[in-house]
Amino acid sequence: MEHVILISIAGIFVATASGTIGSFLVLRKMTLISDALSHVALPGIALGILLNFEPLLGGLGLLFIAAFLIWKIEEKTKLAVESVTGVLFVSALAIGTLLIEEHELLEAFFGSVESITLTEAMLQIALSLVIVGIMIKFWKPLLLTSIAPDLGAAEKISRSRMEFLLLILIALTITIGISFVGVLLMSALLIIPAATARNIARSLTAFVTLSIVLAIISLGSGIIISTFTAVNPGIITTLVSAGFFVLSLPFTKKS
Repeated sequence: MEHVILISIAGIFVATASGTIGSFLVLRKMTLISDALSHVALPGIALGILLNFEPLLGGLGLLFIAAFLIWKIEEKTKLAVESVTGVLFVSALAIGTLLIEEHELLEAFFGSVESITLTEAMLQIALSLVIVGIMIKFWKPLLLTSIAPDLGAAEKISRSRMEFLLLILIALTITIGISFVGVLLMSALLIIPAATARNIARSLTAFVTLSIVLAIISLGSGIIISTFTAVNPGIITTLVSAGFFVLSLPFTKKS
């Protein structure tokens, strides 16, 4: 019972971090980047399984490396972030699929709440607090470089550094979320709730708050329903969040 409670608490923290980061991804039109970047964690997870260390840390390490490479390659070559991420995405997916066994591959793709250990749950809670804390500390510069880059430049805020910080935060968020929804369905936490909130909210505060609430409801529904059915929680989370998005469409602003 304590294990279930701790995982549920971890889920709330993970969804809160995901909703917060997701709102900035929507503002900066970086949603597809986060979806592709989630697949980069797969080889790190595979190495963790093969070498018998925490797969979550393996995924985090590889995501950090990928975030740094994306930032540096874009800075040096002026290639679009989407292009660099795409190259890393397909390469990592191929390597990860090669290294990991089939049943473990399915778990990595779609997540498995049952396999979350107490250590992982505590790590997810701790990293969620780190993510939200960094977002609060750098809220103004991240916001300015997202919606008013010229004003950010006037304030001497480095757009490049804020982009790198956001990539690191995305990597952290993906790391703590893949145990719940897997690398294939990470959009259910990072993108869909924020996109839904964008349709409905009429202020920035409402947008971020609603993004967090929808992420919590979606993941919570996935965890609860999966305990009474044989359906994977990642799939349920995705369907619930997609359902909210469909319901939000009539409320979308026309301009």
